[in-house]
Amino acid sequence: MMYRKTQSRFQTSNTDLRLQRRVLLGACAVLLIAAVVFGVLYFSGTGYRSQTRMQLRQRMYGASVSSIDEVSRLGSIVTTSASSRIGRVRQYIYYMEQLNALSIALEGNGGRLVPDDTFPTLYSDLETLEGLILQSTSPTLDARTLLLNHLETLRDYLGQQ
Repeated sequence: MMYRKTQSRFQTSNTDLRLQRRVLLGACAVLLIAAVVFGVLYFSGTGYRSQTRMQLRQRMYGASVSSIDEVSRLGSIVTTSASSRIGRVRQYIYYMEQLNALSIALEGNGGRLVPDDTFPTLYSDLETLEGLILQSTSPTLDARTLLLNHLETLRDYLGQQ
């Protein structure tokens, strides 16, 4: 008995090959379109983040300039307007702190606009100056100068970036 050797080949017709090519081309086209869409979304998100960070930094810079102006108007002699000026300076510092917190909330710790010790130092200087103004017995020039120097350092730091 002779057995015939049968070959099992996978044979495809021309229509099957055409269909496979069409499916492959369609999948490639979909992947290419998806890559382009994701690229556009990524770059628009990056632009949004940098623009937001720049605007927050500009607002913080403006608040530091305004607070420097208020502290500069304080004299070494205690006047009736001194406590209202101190209050405005406190508001500006609080505003800057909130802008920094907002930046951190948006971008994480990498979004920090100023170093960690900035606001505790400013609040400490402000408390010292406010205490001297409330006592109204000792000169406030040294405390005012210290607060002014820290605010100017902050302004310069924000202006560099």
